[in-house]
Amino acid sequence: MKKFMTVAAALSVIAFGACKKEAEGPQAPKNVQAVVNINLASGATLPLVIGADTNYILSSGTYFLNGKTYVANGGTITIAAGVQVKGIKKATAAEASALVVTRGGKIFANGTANSPVVFTSAEATPAVGDWGGIVILGNAKTNQNTATFSPTIEGISTPTLPVGIDATYGSADTTFNGESSGALTYVRSEYAGAAIAANNELNSFTFGGVGRGTVVHHLEASYGADDSFEFFGGVVNAKYLASLNTNDDIFDFDFGYNGTLQFILGVRRSGFTYADANGIESDNDASGSALTPRTQAKVSNMTLVGGSSSAFTGTLNGVRLRRNTSYTIINSVVLGYTTGVALESAGTIADSALFHHNLVHAFAAPAVVGGTLTGFNSIWVNASNSNANILLTSPFLASNANFAPLPASPAASGANFTGFSGSFFDTSVAYRGAFPVSGGNWLTGWAAGF
Repeated sequence: MKKFMTVAAALSVIAFGACKKEAEGPQAPKNVQAVVNINLASGATLPLVIGADTNYILSSGTYFLNGKTYVANGGTITIAAGVQVKGIKKATAAEASALVVTRGGKIFANGTANSPVVFTSAEATPAVGDWGGIVILGNAKTNQNTATFSPTIEGISTPTLPVGIDATYGSADTTFNGESSGALTYVRSEYAGAAIAANNELNSFTFGGVGRGTVVHHLEASYGADDSFEFFGGVVNAKYLASLNTNDDIFDFDFGYNGTLQFILGVRRSGFTYADANGIESDNDASGSALTPRTQAKVSNMTLVGGSSSAFTGTLNGVRLRRNTSYTIINSVVLGYTTGVALESAGTIADSALFHHNLVHAFAAPAVVGGTLTGFNSIWVNASNSNANILLTSPFLASNANFAPLPASPAASGANFTGFSGSFFDTSVAYRGAFPVSGGNWLTGWAAGF
């Protein structure tokens, strides 16, 4: 496809101290010379590499990913509200189209409540896994990095990387924890996901070592072939995340992720294929080591919805906490899975008091396996009606579902933020789960399929 562009003059010159780029450790911001704005016309295909000192601007219409596009250290991609980016289906998972923002690169994809940015399939009849997904890599701390080693993000075939591009992430200290990789707001990712091999997959949204200076809110992942949102280390925070009918885990936390998530939703419906699928899956690392920082996602006001009268084939646990992970999960609603919560390692069980003031349903007893939850949770087993006690309004409708609690629901009140510090959580809300009884449907306008 022919690519059209216009080049604008440099905007400014920003001085930084000289810093050599080292593949082994964190990628410090590149010396910025003059930023060249490249305005792509609608219909253009994104380049293989968006280089340093270059800002590719997608201002309106539809654009295409044909294979992977890498935003290099010092490069930027800016995507305006209402833009569609379509991933072209490739022959193999290793070739899958994807947008990869490498360490030191930036993305500014800012939709609005009425005009989201949409990443989707280029196929006339889209299907699960038609393209790869969105990958953001940063320099924030993980528990895998050392002074001389940085891990490569999953889902990238390293022999295919362009010259001068690496797909590593994270660092061994907290120097870059405040780093910004840009902003993702009001963005949908549809029909993404690609598996090169087991435990080597692209997700709808992948965050590797991303810093808390990155702005993330109002994201939807739907019909993905792997996880909806996976966080490999880092400390990025997010609000208003939604997932619909993803094949694997909805939220996956690994390698020392220590960010905060609030107002998040995960929904599964019949008619879709699920494989080893959990609402949350959290590991310290693959071996369950004691490496620090321990993975500890801090989650509040989450709603996870599975089956209405039985669990869907291929689904496992509402929340699966294993391999020495820690966690903080509060004020949340889990229903429609065979098991509500699974605690699968000694260190994980020892932290069970950090799971508190939640409402949990399971189709089979025990609702909590592997340990005991003592933190003022309400837990029910009901083999035929997952919503009998939690009383959400109409969570199982195939369209126009309502995930708000009924006035008589225990989720309508009872939120408790005891033990939390910092300013990211909105501690003024009294309800549990992702939505209040009325007047707070944050899916309106920009989300699709619910």
